[in-house]
Amino acid sequence: MRAMGEIRTQSEGHFEMLWDCDHCGAKGLLGLSQRHCAECGAPQNPDKRYFPKEGEAKIVDGHRYDGADRHCPNCNAPAGAAAKNCTKCGAPMDGSKEVRGVAAPVPKVEPKKKRWWIPVLIISIIALAIFGIWYRWIRKKSATVQVMAHKWTREIAIEEFKSVREEKWANEVPRDAESRSCYSKQRSTKQVKTGEETCTTERKDKKDGTFESIKKCTPVYRSEPVNDDWCSYTLRKWVQVDTAKASGSDLNPVWPDKGLPPADTPASFGAKRQGKKTETLTIVFPDDDTCEVSDAVWRKYKDGQKAKVTVRASSGDVVCDSL
Repeated sequence: MRAMGEIRTQSEGHFEMLWDCDHCGAKGLLGLSQRHCAECGAPQNPDKRYFPKEGEAKIVDGHRYDGADRHCPNCNAPAGAAAKNCTKCGAPMDGSKEVRGVAAPVPKVEPKKKRWWIPVLIISIIALAIFGIWYRWIRKKSATVQVMAHKWTREIAIEEFKSVREEKWANEVPRDAESRSCYSKQRSTKQVKTGEETCTTERKDKKDGTFESIKKCTPVYRSEPVNDDWCSYTLRKWVQVDTAKASGSDLNPVWPDKGLPPADTPASFGAKRQGKKTETLTIVFPDDDTCEVSDAVWRKYKDGQKAKVTVRASSGDVVCDSL
């Protein structure tokens, strides 16, 4: 893997740009060393410079970069950045503009032939699946149904204060845990440098007849496990061991009350107490269709009453939110 944001840059030196003569057609002239055509003496056109092919670039030893070439405001001839006067007409270079740079060529990638029917087929399948889901499970309609019955269930959890065995990472173990036993186990991973790099080389036109070759490298990483202590321990706590349950088919639900321990039993080993209470209220429709509802909705309807509701168009099941 590559590191995020870590890039090492290294200059591999300055190399000659190339240019072709506009007058006699001479090609491959050197951008820095040959400011005039070696065949006809015509001045170099800096806007026509280009990069040499890979492996054919000529390095410029000890090159001092003063800045980009500039066009003479009077005759438009190019001159080096250090020149105070035009080397062709002698005019001052005050207010001169930089020559145009050249972007490094990007390797051409042949476009793959697209099979137009594949995305069309995929979209069609997705659309058909969406329609099927809508038609079977989402499509709704209005209907009038009869309330057949009311049902209720009330439950009280029975809890016992006892020792239980649990497992967690060492830093998550409760302070009052007992009989702790730990062993090393992988918890995560970390990225570690391998000492290798992945490098690319970029060319940058310096606009003075040369280009700089810049090597950019990112380190290669590998994943290594990070271990931590995984612990097993004993903890004394309230644990649900049973449930007391009452149910009926009337409109007067009650809580179970026979043989129950007190709700405020002190915590001592083996003691029991009442825990969480839960209530389920259900309205029954024809064909054993049911809805679990709130107390207000449950008492809103009477047995035998007709109710206007929304139902699933495919199955006829009542949409409970419409009650």
